[in-house]
Amino acid sequence: MVRVKVLLAAILVVVLPSGAPTQQRAKQRVILDTDIGTDIDDAWALAFVIAHSEFDPLGVTISDADTPARARIACKMLHLAGRSEVPVAVGRQTPTPAGRIDYQFSWAEDFSAKKPIAQTAADFIVEQAKRHRGDLTLIAVGPLQNVADALRKEPALAQCFKRVVLMSGCIYGTARKPQPVPEWNVVASTADAQVVYAAGLPLTIVPLDSTTHVELQETERERVRRRASPLTTALEALYRLWLSNPSSRMTLHDQLAVAETARPGAFFGRVETLPLVVDDQGYTRIDRARGKPVAVCLEPKRDAFMEYYLGELVKR
Repeated sequence: MVRVKVLLAAILVVVLPSGAPTQQRAKQRVILDTDIGTDIDDAWALAFVIAHSEFDPLGVTISDADTPARARIACKMLHLAGRSEVPVAVGRQTPTPAGRIDYQFSWAEDFSAKKPIAQTAADFIVEQAKRHRGDLTLIAVGPLQNVADALRKEPALAQCFKRVVLMSGCIYGTARKPQPVPEWNVVASTADAQVVYAAGLPLTIVPLDSTTHVELQETERERVRRRASPLTTALEALYRLWLSNPSSRMTLHDQLAVAETARPGAFFGRVETLPLVVDDQGYTRIDRARGKPVAVCLEPKRDAFMEYYLGELVKR
């Protein structure tokens, strides 16, 4: 009997080329909820989800404004990266702010080789959370319409997730302002954010307090561009459409959230658990009486994060 157990253990061990044995790391099941197509960080966050070998992406859900146009960008990226099996589910459309032009939409406006599924984003989130109860992480990096709609459909959904990681909020201030500001993903859909923050989810946020300290440098952009894979070529094309002037720099808001999902706590000097509420002006406030506990990632370790993040992109 002992010999049988030893044999079974040997089968479960992978031997690396160096000869050192190691156990395989289980992949994380994730859904990325994104408003891809306005700021550039969403596309680069999706690229990480595609490229990261330890993620099992169950799907991509699309939120905010012209969701069908955003979905075409996600579909094209997945197709070019050879990940057409990953479904894209479209959320409800909401008004586009007056005067905003999303030039990235033109990159995929005629693309039709991969199409979104018929199921709505909220229904897809509910279905997958129930199917993989306790073993699914939802990463939401845009306004929270889809997450709130899923909670409205299934009030007990909060107990189904392993984690919910948001790029969201501002607690103490940004790299440029020493006081809190209403963060876009919250203020763009405040009522939905209030539903999400009050739901009792196993919630982690990566706020502006951290993300505003991390900008892409030209040498880092060039490292990705030189890789010249279908995925990195798509990122460079979308980056050029996003640039408003030659000195523009991407802030890595959403990428910090996906990296936090991949390596919890590894890229932050401090993680505080705070009782948070969203007020009617879109601020994320500490409220000891009414707030739900939220893990807040602070003090980003920029260089360690950038090396890890860029390293994943250029592997593929």
